Amino acid sequence: MRPLRYLLLLAAAAVGTAAATWLFNRVAARPAVTDRYQFVMERKIAARVASGKNVVLPGDINEWMLRWKIARRLPGAPDAAVLGSSHSLPVAADMLGAPDAMNFSISGSAMADHLLTTEILAERGLHPRTWVIFVDAWFFDLGADFGAWHDEPAEVLRMEDRLRQTAQPPLEPIFTRSQDAWARRAHTDRYALAPLLRTFDGWINEVALSAEVVGQADGSATVICGDGSVRSSSHAELDPADVRSVALHQFRLNADRHRYGKYDRIDEDLWRYFEAWVRFCRQDGGRVWLVLSPYHPAIYPEIVAVPQNQLKAIESRLHAFARQAGVGLLGSYDPAQAGMSGADFYDGDHLLKGGLQRLLAPIAASAATAAP
Repeated sequence: MRPLRYLLLLAAAAVGTAAATWLFNRVAARPAVTDRYQFVMERKIAARVASGKNVVLPGDINEWMLRWKIARRLPGAPDAAVLGSSHSLPVAADMLGAPDAMNFSISGSAMADHLLTTEILAERGLHPRTWVIFVDAWFFDLGADFGAWHDEPAEVLRMEDRLRQTAQPPLEPIFTRSQDAWARRAHTDRYALAPLLRTFDGWINEVALSAEVVGQADGSATVICGDGSVRSSSHAELDPADVRSVALHQFRLNADRHRYGKYDRIDEDLWRYFEAWVRFCRQDGGRVWLVLSPYHPAIYPEIVAVPQNQLKAIESRLHAFARQAGVGLLGSYDPAQAGMSGADFYDGDHLLKGGLQRLLAPIAASAATAAP
């Protein structure tokens, strides 16, 4: 074979492979295909949880996709919706006095992730009577959005449009800009093999994987319950002295901006979106409770002593906003103000069940008063 002909055949094969990959990825990107053959385990668990079942939670689950799939599968509006991070994962329906509550919390989630959940519910016409929003310190840090929502951007951009229509002066389209930048970086994915491999993996998982349903009394594994709360036996019977050591070790080893609220400034665009989002949740008569989860008393003084820490500034602004907007505000980043001691924590910034119950007691009391 002549060299020129050989080179032409190689070029034709390369172009054909690229075209076939592009075409397959176009098909694989269709919603009907991605919903069935990507994040298969998340879909199967979501279907069980949405029907009120308790399911063993695998360690490699994508929490974002799991929560969004639950929101898409709920048969009706929950009495209460919980939005937060790992700080609120254990919040169960009985803590809120709302039998039909659903916890949509996602570990390490940014505000945009919760806007997506809110939009899914709004599009389906599901309006919870109560919204419980755990306000994490990184909500207002523009550098602390890890981009999980870019896998499902349409809902965030629709929520952005909703909120921009009601705010005065108009809000900046920060999520649209972020998505445009993300799409430019992901432009070459249309010729990559990853979507193809994910889809084939999904075909296998569709047959091989199943969601393991467990009973209420099973405490041997990490379980996501039928109300969306996550139950784990690993935090039982902890020595407060050991927890204090863990808290100090965590803070001094990794005093990161995401966890402890250290960043240059509160982003005003994010703050205004937060205010507009809370007001949106109230539009259909919903009651909104903002919750501040405290830090361990051994480290809180050190946290707020760090230059550029934003915890006190955020808390002060939240108090002013809550009064102006007529929403409830519970807790404090300061454990003394929140009424928590070291015995209420299992590490530097996560409360045990008893602490969470006390923190949220006014919500349950309000629900009992409002009950017919």
